[in-house]
Amino acid sequence: MTAALQVSLYGLVMLASGMLSFAEGTAFPNAFTIPMALLALFLTERWKLFHLRVRWANVLGLAAFCLAGWELSSGLIEARLLSLAHLLVYLTWIVLFMSKTSRTYWNLCLLSVLHVAIGAVLTSAGGFGLMCVLFLFASVWTLTIFTVIRARQRYVAEDDVLFAALQESSARGKPSRSETAGTFPWNQRSRPISTVQIDPRRNWLSLPFVSGVFANVMFSAVIGMLFFVFTPRIWIGNFSAFGEAPDLPLRALQSGFADEVQLGDIGQILEGTNTVLEVRLFEQKTNQPVDIVAHAVEQGFDEPLFRGSVLGEYENGKWRIGSLGRNTEQRNVLSIPFENCVRQEIRMEPMDSGIVFAMPQHLGGVLEHRLPHLSERRVTKVLYRDQGISGRERLQYKIYSEKPLPEYDVPFPRATTGNLIYRNEFEYYRVLPAGLERLKTLAQQIAEPTEAPNSNPTEKARRILHHLRDSGEYGYSLNMSVDDPSIDAVEDFLFNRKQGHCEYFGSALGLMLRAVGIPARLVSGFKGGDLNTSTGYYVVQGRHAHVWVEAFLENRWRVIDATPAGRSDSVKSLAAKKGVFGKLAEIFANIWSHNIVGLSFNDQSSNLYEPLKELGTTVWRNLQANIESLLNGKTAEGGSSWRPYQLIVVALFALAISLLAGMLLFAARSKLKTGVRSPWLVSLMNFLSWLLPKESLSNNGDGWRSRWSRWWLSLLQQLRGEPAEQRLRVEFYERFLRLLRTAGLEPHPAQTAREFLMTSQTEWSERLAADDSSRLPMEIVAQFYRVRFGGESLSPDEQRLIESQLGQLEQQCRVRNRRR
Repeated sequence: MTAALQVSLYGLVMLASGMLSFAEGTAFPNAFTIPMALLALFLTERWKLFHLRVRWANVLGLAAFCLAGWELSSGLIEARLLSLAHLLVYLTWIVLFMSKTSRTYWNLCLLSVLHVAIGAVLTSAGGFGLMCVLFLFASVWTLTIFTVIRARQRYVAEDDVLFAALQESSARGKPSRSETAGTFPWNQRSRPISTVQIDPRRNWLSLPFVSGVFANVMFSAVIGMLFFVFTPRIWIGNFSAFGEAPDLPLRALQSGFADEVQLGDIGQILEGTNTVLEVRLFEQKTNQPVDIVAHAVEQGFDEPLFRGSVLGEYENGKWRIGSLGRNTEQRNVLSIPFENCVRQEIRMEPMDSGIVFAMPQHLGGVLEHRLPHLSERRVTKVLYRDQGISGRERLQYKIYSEKPLPEYDVPFPRATTGNLIYRNEFEYYRVLPAGLERLKTLAQQIAEPTEAPNSNPTEKARRILHHLRDSGEYGYSLNMSVDDPSIDAVEDFLFNRKQGHCEYFGSALGLMLRAVGIPARLVSGFKGGDLNTSTGYYVVQGRHAHVWVEAFLENRWRVIDATPAGRSDSVKSLAAKKGVFGKLAEIFANIWSHNIVGLSFNDQSSNLYEPLKELGTTVWRNLQANIESLLNGKTAEGGSSWRPYQLIVVALFALAISLLAGMLLFAARSKLKTGVRSPWLVSLMNFLSWLLPKESLSNNGDGWRSRWSRWWLSLLQQLRGEPAEQRLRVEFYERFLRLLRTAGLEPHPAQTAREFLMTSQTEWSERLAADDSSRLPMEIVAQFYRVRFGGESLSPDEQRLIESQLGQLEQQCRVRNRRR
């Protein structure tokens, strides 16, 4: 058992360290605990070759605190938490190589739990959730073995006392310890003790033991899940010891949508396959689902677009929101749903900016949050969450948008619902930075050819779009190399590389439109996604990040996308290839991420609290209706039922019976001392003591009280589902106890069978030694434990043997009593 505990505990430590390493995403120092644990298991535990003395352990512990303090001094938010995680790792290394006591084992278990707790803060991946399930089983298994060993150690001293008494008997001519030791069941391969009892012929780690641990794991998981589900997700305040929301993973942030974007930054996002958005569409009036791809096509897009930040100023390869996008008034959008609109239900992963993504042409929206209001800038129409919401929170919100409206002879779809723009704002989006003369010349040559010098803005935009997207001169690539760093990055793209991703195509289009006098701005967001058939959500990942242009044409802001079709092929090639196990892992990851880690109070209200409330209300109303119908003398079908006075009589009679039964139960089970009981209570208890069935009478005599007791106990045992063999314990063990009582040996009520046997072994060993029956009590107790606690059945031969031995013992007692 000790070896099993050591292997289990060290395995638990290695699993917890692996989970922390998985959550942090680095091997050092967390993963190094695994080889350290294996080394300590053999050197310190099994081979006893090396262990740390307390003095050196204290020195190393002080060094661990100093190292963790140095990591903490870096000042980064994540480093503060990781310094604590690394401190736990260093302390675990120290404890692994120390001499182990029960307290040390407990400390290792505690350190393992802390490893998992910190890992849960660092990640919300489904793989970590699967590891948590494994950790639950491993921890329950380890603690069960640990409890069994602790219970066994408590009774080692009792065995020593028993053997010492037998040694004294050997000195007086009785059997020696070596002769009798093998007869003790608890001295064999496994020992029956008062807290743990199994068949001596079995190993400790048997199939029933393993199945029992598995059952405990399942019950623990169910009970823990009930507490988890029913505990309201209500947060008070916005306090965090680390300066951010403490309830969400630190490594779940999506970057790249800040106030400033450098050309090439989005390339890092395009290679990611992490989920960013999950979207569903519904008809608000009918609540019927809407196909998101078909809805996008009706809007005029080839794929769904999710609008994010709007960038209005460009300089030296960097786009900024600019003064107009930052300083214009910010107002709350309407949170009341419109009747004739499309409802977007969106789940957004933590973002490091306050932007809220949505499909174009929104009318209003609301967050499912304690701070539910959304706001927008008047000019850019960018949606923002409340500033009190941390960037590390996973958000769920609803956006109400226009249904697609038909437009004729307009090549570019609408981007926003508003079209109000002032002259200064109009000019702001026409500003072309200095140093882009080659770009300006190229734009004018393409937009205003000699054969069409007086083209309208829409025709100019169409020609520039065709040149960048459809001419075949430019290609899509994630390669961000620069051919000529001495010139602007956009001009290097237009005249040298002619290869780039959406940032370069969008930047070139926006600046070329400005060069011919068309107001234009750059928009970053996401384009496309994949339908998850298991959840019904349209899943948008990092690889779907995209940049396009909004140009002011036909008195509206309209979407123009110059990125070639090769972008779609590139995005598809970045998708993870998933087999059957990959799809199962994805389903588990979705359940873990959204139903466990991302469980919100709104989810609890809609899926749990409200249905339970409705169920309770319905049951209560039905009960009231049934009671009212009974009191009115009517059945549910309208026929005649009991009269009111009959119901009152029945209710009073039931109440009287209940009160009498309660008084009898209290009187029969009262623990008050006899001296403080009232006379009537003492008389009532004496009467009940004589009347109520007793287990001691069930095997003594054929009177009506004995028969009544046997019938009552048999009924209770059948209701409990006890087998007939288990009820045999009354027929041989109680018979054995009566024999001991005749000899003046009475067990204490708090004593177990083995404890009573040990405390009285001197008396019964002396009395039974002369009859060569000294081993009989031990055999009876062993059989009693087999039947009573082991759930085994006695064979017919064993039953006959016990009956014969007890009969001989009774005969010997009667003969001895006559001689006296």
